[in-house]
Amino acid sequence: MIPSTSVPTVVRPLNKTAQPTNRRPRQRSRRISVRGFLLSILLLLSSGFFLALAALPVGRVASAAISAGVVIAAFVLGRFAQKFWHARTLTVLLLAFVTFRYFFWRLTGTLPPSDDLLNFIPGVTLFAAEALSFVLFLTSLFIIIDPLTREPVEPTGDPAFWPTVDVYIPSYNEEPELLETTLAAAVSIDYPRDKLRVYLLDDGGTDQKLAHPNPASAAEARERRATLTALCERLHVTYMTRPRNEHAKAGNINHAFHQTNGDLMLILDADHVPTSGILKATVGFFQQNARLFLVQTPHFFVNPDPIEYNLGTFERMPSENEMFYYSIQPGLDRWNGSFFCGSAAVLRRAALEEVGGFSGDTITEDCETALELHARGWDSAYLPRPLIAGLQPETFDSFIVQRSRWTQGMIQLFLLKNPLFKSGLSLPQRLCYLSTMLYWFFWFWRPIFLLSPLCYALFGMEIYRINLPDFACFVLPHVFAAAFLSQFLHGRMRWPLFSELYEYLQSFHVSRAALATFLRPRNPVFKVTAKGQSVDKDGFSPLATPFILVTLLLALGLAACAWRYSLYPEHRAAIVPVAVWNGLSFILSLGGLAVVYERKRVRRQERFTMERAAELVFANGDRIDVIVTDASAGGVGLDVDPRWRERLTQPDSPILIIAATETEAATTTGVRLSRMEMRGGTLAVGAGFSPRNRQDIVEMARFVFGNSVGWDNFLDRKRVQAPTFFGGLLFFITRVVPRLGHVLLALPGAVGRILLFRAP
Repeated sequence: MIPSTSVPTVVRPLNKTAQPTNRRPRQRSRRISVRGFLLSILLLLSSGFFLALAALPVGRVASAAISAGVVIAAFVLGRFAQKFWHARTLTVLLLAFVTFRYFFWRLTGTLPPSDDLLNFIPGVTLFAAEALSFVLFLTSLFIIIDPLTREPVEPTGDPAFWPTVDVYIPSYNEEPELLETTLAAAVSIDYPRDKLRVYLLDDGGTDQKLAHPNPASAAEARERRATLTALCERLHVTYMTRPRNEHAKAGNINHAFHQTNGDLMLILDADHVPTSGILKATVGFFQQNARLFLVQTPHFFVNPDPIEYNLGTFERMPSENEMFYYSIQPGLDRWNGSFFCGSAAVLRRAALEEVGGFSGDTITEDCETALELHARGWDSAYLPRPLIAGLQPETFDSFIVQRSRWTQGMIQLFLLKNPLFKSGLSLPQRLCYLSTMLYWFFWFWRPIFLLSPLCYALFGMEIYRINLPDFACFVLPHVFAAAFLSQFLHGRMRWPLFSELYEYLQSFHVSRAALATFLRPRNPVFKVTAKGQSVDKDGFSPLATPFILVTLLLALGLAACAWRYSLYPEHRAAIVPVAVWNGLSFILSLGGLAVVYERKRVRRQERFTMERAAELVFANGDRIDVIVTDASAGGVGLDVDPRWRERLTQPDSPILIIAATETEAATTTGVRLSRMEMRGGTLAVGAGFSPRNRQDIVEMARFVFGNSVGWDNFLDRKRVQAPTFFGGLLFFITRVVPRLGHVLLALPGAVGRILLFRAP
């Protein structure tokens, strides 16, 4: 065994371990304003009135007229929503009324009779899925109806009295190169040097791992500890590990929490590189509110996830996570319900000491910790400003590992610490947490919605009793109202079909993890999401089997609908709605196939475009003006006048100096020239960073990741106005169809392997 004394000592003295206290919660601060109170009353009264009105029985013609009139009125009223907050509220309520009417019609007029079990059981299952999604719909409306928008709050007063900040960067198996970038950016954060300490919390080099019975694993852990210790010494960062790997990320952070004493803690994932202004934008909130335990900021990603990469949407439309970080979290913040997301957040030590540190009963220690502190009367704040740049999973299987962990953690919270019964929470906070947890039940309703039309198409089962007039009177208005409502509330953040695609692609695999959690809610184990993976060649993911089978079934369902339409003309009024439903499901499934047929992806570091003036300075004094056109953690792309080509081929290594801007000083770092090619009359040069010392490393990180203005500009370029439902459907198809040629060529072989019980 390796003795515990082998753990490198930390710079700061040990604090006495904080223990949970039995103190009564302090009086809750009055975060909900008069506007919020009035909004709550308006929602409560209006919802009751609309529920009663929606339940009134009227004929089809009257129903169609009511739905059309309500949608038109909401469309007109929505034009004033930017000027008057109550206009926004009334618009939402009017559109929700159409959905209320649909739901009551669905309950009273479409369920099979209970004595027909063959149709009744699947019919009720479909209705249960709709009912659950309807509850989520209602809670979501409450949350995002009036989002709160904040601006950064800089710390005030004498910097000598600003709070001290400990930066925690937990790590498990990340590569040293990735950690170096994050650490270098962390030590260059713009904050008084004597008030800032940076810690690398390494769970890959614990005493337990050094004493692993497998000699190769033990040697790997020893090498990792030595490498990271040297890296931390070079960057003036404190390396910290612990005796045993217990309680995953929460245990790792808690070990550091009990050995440090900063007033505030900035938590960063190993691949979340902070901007230099992250503390200047957040610390002021804590000075303003002594009962504030959290300031959460968005997770901004510089690389596409597997869906964005394989469909080519990363620079064409907002990412999936942007709806959460720029629409839902500001809505939660209105009700003092924004929560900790595991990284890119600043927390107050005094609040965490009340609960003994970070919670670890579930594998989503972030949301669980926020729930516990909200229940004790502490406040949270959400700042919608990207202040870190992170990495998303690159492969579909790593994407599923990440989402399975999130699903399991939220279900654990729902079962073990249900917000409806958690003492200390306000009613709005209960609804905020309930809505967040209910979303992670999509694995239940999404496959049911997708596959239900097959019951009629393939087997003639009538689990949803509908005809064409009812489809026009109830279903179509509901679909249009829901699409309009989504666009109205989420603006540019949500495009038609893409949220459904994300849910579909996760459903089949995360459902197994979810069901296992229901059976044993304390059993899930934290699994680290792999980053920096590559796809060596085009081909189906090992997880593609259910998506191939579903697509084939839905294609068969469309053929069956056509057959029934031609053979049974008296049933056409029922067949058409089923065929439309089946067709939309089929389009969604084709999108799924285009994603799980993964494109080759080997780039190790993501590049992003920019335009910055710079100079190359050589040892003999030569200076060349260049333009930086793109950058990554590993290097930059340069545009150079072609007349300097011969000079660039000479062997001496240049230094790159990026010109200063109004908000930051000039950056100086060593580079090595790696490639040159002519592009339209300009010499394009690739230059890899070759830092000469610690200062070069820090300046390199500051240049690439230090300024969040670049992130805001990148996000704004993607946030064009969301298309209508039909425009979104067309965009979805244009993203999917070009990929289908390769998919169809590979499909016969994949089906053959499935029949032989092998992965595609």
